[in-house]
Amino acid sequence: MGKVLIALDEEDQLILQRICLDKEAEEALEFVLEKIAPKLPKKIPCLAGVLMQPER
Repeated sequence: MGKVLIALDEEDQLILQRICLDKEAEEALEFVLEKIAPKLPKKIPCLAGVLMQPER
């Protein structure tokens, strides 16, 4: 897979910095699934899409 650039607004950048400082694994996964995964170009179904479905 090639490089992907993702833009985060100031609020998301602050959240990401806090997660890195606190080393919160669960919050990091939630951030990736909610903020980053939806911005990635999809060529095949993504596990993040399955995990983020409301019925889970």
